Amino acid sequence: MKQKKTFLALIASFNLAANYAHPITPAYFKLLGLDSAMFGYAFSVMSLGMFLGSPFFGKLAESFRSKVLMAWGCLGYALAQVLFAIGPTPALILWGRLLAGFACGSFFVGALNYIANTSTAKERGANLTLNAAVQTVFGALGYFVGGMLGTYDLYWAFALQIGQLFFTGVAFYLLLGPDLTAQKAPDIKEAVRSLNFFSSFSTKDAQLSQSLWILLGVSALTFLGYTSFDQSFNYYLKDVFDLATSYNGSFKGAVGLISLVATMTLGMYLVKQTDLNKSTTYILFICAFFMGAVCLASGLTSFFALNLIFYGFYAISVPMVQDLITKQATPTTQGTVLGFYQASQSFGRIIGAFIAGLLYDVNVLGPFILGSLAFLIAAIGVKIYQK
Repeated sequence: MKQKKTFLALIASFNLAANYAHPITPAYFKLLGLDSAMFGYAFSVMSLGMFLGSPFFGKLAESFRSKVLMAWGCLGYALAQVLFAIGPTPALILWGRLLAGFACGSFFVGALNYIANTSTAKERGANLTLNAAVQTVFGALGYFVGGMLGTYDLYWAFALQIGQLFFTGVAFYLLLGPDLTAQKAPDIKEAVRSLNFFSSFSTKDAQLSQSLWILLGVSALTFLGYTSFDQSFNYYLKDVFDLATSYNGSFKGAVGLISLVATMTLGMYLVKQTDLNKSTTYILFICAFFMGAVCLASGLTSFFALNLIFYGFYAISVPMVQDLITKQATPTTQGTVLGFYQASQSFGRIIGAFIAGLLYDVNVLGPFILGSLAFLIAAIGVKIYQK
């Protein structure tokens, strides 16, 4: 991959900054006098923005260099956080969240496109794994830094985030070289049409293989399962173990470390040395098993241990599914495929967050059972894809 160190350093900077505001958001909403339901609304609206933006920028990826999409993503996210930080009303906050999700669609489509365009077929899996590891580790570190800044002043976290996102966007544009050898004129009409995700199915570019649609379903299920699990985790710690929210930051730091070790050892070995189809199936089955096992945890120690094991295998699964999907793309459909992939993630997040909230009110173990079933069905989906 061209300029690998520069690319990964900028990816790290984006993921670091993108997570500064997450740990302070509940306190920020409380400061504004908003109820706790606002957190769920904000998450869902941001996921909706990414769901809409990913196919849109997937279409534009065929006409613009990946560094342009990543720069747009950084600058758009910075603007969204300005709206979020100054928003005196729920409406303005939610508009900011929608823009943030739309900007993330641009960024992540650009990042995956850059890896696909500048990697050989043999390198791609390893580079996707390395990218996932950097995102996980620096995302967890950003969560920690944001929480620390928030203990002094909530707006320090916003100020650092906005400034860092702005300069990271500029750096992407100035420091990265081109990744496209040929560009076609942008089809804005087709890109706007893709904002309606389901209407995109009827376009000639979207006449993709049945195998790809199976894998997109697998992607949506894994993110549904993960979101159901992750969104309920904070509440579970408080309601079942009566732990302060500060424990979540420490746990996220441990998750980042475990994910780094898992992806750089077992993850790298699996994508380089094994049959990716079979390995992905096994890893998703393992995720389903350990998420289900969490429901049987008898105490805090076993609960944390099982969670860490799950997060480690989940971190391995993400680049493996990405690699399977990118292998389905041709040079002419790559942008469209990656846009649909990012949209499938967002769709899974939206549905997962919504259903988990309903299940948690019925039974606190409900979201974990849902997540385990989602990963189990995803593993079966990969098995069907192999045939």
